[in-house]
Amino acid sequence: MEAEEEELRSRRQPLLADIMNNREVQEQPSASPAIISSMQQELISLLRKLVGETLACFMVVFTIMAVKINTYALESDGAASLLALSVAGGMATMVTIFTLGHVSGSHINPAVTVAYTLIKHFPLQLAPLYICAQLTGGIVASLVLEVVFKPQWPIVMVTRKGTALQAVAAESIAGFLLLFVCASVATDTRAIGQFAGLAISATVALDIIIVGPISGGGINPARALGPALVSWNFTDLWIYMVGPTVGGIFGALMYWLLRPEGVKKQGVHKEINIRAVAKGFSFRHSESRNRSSSTM
Repeated sequence: MEAEEEELRSRRQPLLADIMNNREVQEQPSASPAIISSMQQELISLLRKLVGETLACFMVVFTIMAVKINTYALESDGAASLLALSVAGGMATMVTIFTLGHVSGSHINPAVTVAYTLIKHFPLQLAPLYICAQLTGGIVASLVLEVVFKPQWPIVMVTRKGTALQAVAAESIAGFLLLFVCASVATDTRAIGQFAGLAISATVALDIIIVGPISGGGINPARALGPALVSWNFTDLWIYMVGPTVGGIFGALMYWLLRPEGVKKQGVHKEINIRAVAKGFSFRHSESRNRSSSTM
């Protein structure tokens, strides 16, 4: 009898080992969905930010260009047109910051994103995506205006009245002032964050009044690129791409030098491994597809 029991035990042990191994194999993939699910959440969060940034730029560019077209259609004089443009630009910026600032940060302007990235207030991985979103918002705004106002009134491009050198200098000064203020309210813990939208929008309005008679008051590369693509007219486009960006970089760096390191405010955007997120999302998609095919 003892010999038979030992033989039964010897037979059961391999079977039990096989069962336990099968359970471990089945339980191992259960850890990956949690990781992949977190990656999907990061991807969804990233998409929300990009859509928010696209809408922010769309709102500002659409408002400024619509006011410009309306003043042109009403044949307003230069002073009234400039005042209306500055007020519209400032108000649109303020509304956008208070509406979408908590979603994407409302950079609105590629020059802001570039400057924030250089002073390490914004992740380098997100900068190209944000710039693409902003340019897309400006282009879509121009296309919508093309549909709404043409053929009665043409799309109004940013045009200079001074020389090219004067225009690029004016745009650089405007970019410097804008980013100096942005860096102050966004990167310093001593600044009153609730009033950031007011400070930035007031700076936009002042910039347009100051440099508008010289350069046209582009200030934002997305504002210049949109109508240039729609009209397929790239005359002096480089002025509005280079001027605000270079001036903005110097403005942000200037405040970065003035701000003590102890009062530095960390950016709200964390670094995202975009490749890992995309890989995890594609793996999740292929896994669900394989499961559906296996059930069939």
